[in-house]
Amino acid sequence: MDSKAADLLQYAQEYSSKDIDLYDLLGIDALTPKADIHRAWRKRSLKYHPDQARDNFDSEKWQLFERARDVLSDPDARAAYDNAIKAGLLRKQEREAMDNQRKHFVDDLEARENAWKRQKEEKEQNDKDAIEKERTRLHEEQRMRVDEEKRQADAAQELEDLAEAKRRLKEKKEKKKQDEAREKFLRKSRKAAAASDGKSQPQGPLNGVIVVPGHYVFDSGTERRKYWELVCDKLRAVQAVRNLGKQESTPEQQEEAQKGLLEAKLRIHQAEVKFAEETSAA
Repeated sequence: MDSKAADLLQYAQEYSSKDIDLYDLLGIDALTPKADIHRAWRKRSLKYHPDQARDNFDSEKWQLFERARDVLSDPDARAAYDNAIKAGLLRKQEREAMDNQRKHFVDDLEARENAWKRQKEEKEQNDKDAIEKERTRLHEEQRMRVDEEKRQADAAQELEDLAEAKRRLKEKKEKKKQDEAREKFLRKSRKAAAASDGKSQPQGPLNGVIVVPGHYVFDSGTERRKYWELVCDKLRAVQAVRNLGKQESTPEQQEEAQKGLLEAKLRIHQAEVKFAEETSAA
């Protein structure tokens, strides 16, 4: 193999490795015969000729056209170039196929990831909706429970107020009944006193407003005492208060003595009222 043929083979390998399309450069295809290659070269390279281009002459471009003509005109160089181009195209197709497969794999992976993300987002949203729904339900139950407790409390208060009103009415009626009985007894006492003479007119007790026999027994529910005993209790309570006033005593002692006197007066009053009721009923 001479040096020119070797150079052409080298150029064929170089241009094929650089993916330079010599056919497109000359405006021909792989089936164009050798005789037409020269005509195509002359037609395509005319504007790059030194005489034509002059100051715009591009030596590298001109050299590329000449080498393209020589490589495609030489059967061995052309075959080497074609084989290299075919091998490059095959590798390109393989890479494209691999890229397509890889792209398909990536697209499938992305689709799976997006589907998983959507499912996760939907689940999270459903969980949030369920939590919010449960929160709303619990809030409504709490509101209903509070309303029911308030209703029950209002009803209980209403019943309590009604019971208190009934109790006060009953006390008022009992007091009115006691006052009426007392007034009736007083009228009878005054009437009896007016009917009798001055010598036989009873003077009445010194400790009450109603004439009560001394032997009358008053039952307070916890003890039974005669009326004269209650009067004696009152006199002793009065004397205790007087004694404390004559000597040094503490406020607590005075308060205790006053309390005892008040209790003694209260028992006498209760005995008088009860005696009046029993007398008026008889």
